[in-house]
Amino acid sequence: MAVHGRRRKVNVIRDTGGKSRGEPQIVHPETIAVRLRELRRCGVPVRDRHAALDALAGFTLGRLLLRHRADVSDPGSINEQQYDAGQEWAKLVYRHAIVMGYSLGSPKSPSFILVGAGLSCAQEPNEQEIIMVRRRWSDCYRALMETCKTHGLAVRDITYAVCIENRSIDLLTPADYGNLRIGLNALAKVLGTAAREGNARIR
Repeated sequence: MAVHGRRRKVNVIRDTGGKSRGEPQIVHPETIAVRLRELRRCGVPVRDRHAALDALAGFTLGRLLLRHRADVSDPGSINEQQYDAGQEWAKLVYRHAIVMGYSLGSPKSPSFILVGAGLSCAQEPNEQEIIMVRRRWSDCYRALMETCKTHGLAVRDITYAVCIENRSIDLLTPADYGNLRIGLNALAKVLGTAAREGNARIR
């Protein structure tokens, strides 16, 4: 006996259990063309139109990682650990601004949206979170400034410019790439240690 009901949609994204997650987002061809031109100008390898839809292609830190994935010897790139450190630090900087009550202006990249990290701008931070955010922010700041004693304040400035202000690759110099990696390495040590301590407390 035939069972009648709503027809199963075919043009949708489904999870492993077969549940619909909505129809795929349609991006205008001209938008894709513009993004592809931007990527080529920034030295990001482009194999097909799907490169334009990669979330990493939408902001400088992500584009620098894409360069590394294409060629690990590219001096104008950053590795996975450096990318993760930059992303975590950006989230921390914006959360610190919220906790302390000052404004950094509007983030220029969707990667800086705090909701993705479980930190909503609408949340009222509790005392424990305030202490944690202030401590981690201070640890990161000290790490950057300690590095600047050897390499100069350009390390701090370019790390902030790329991670927080999303400075375009077009404006970066060979010296900027080196200083950025130095800054991200310093942050990775601090943020990696904090993550390990957090996991230890959970266990």
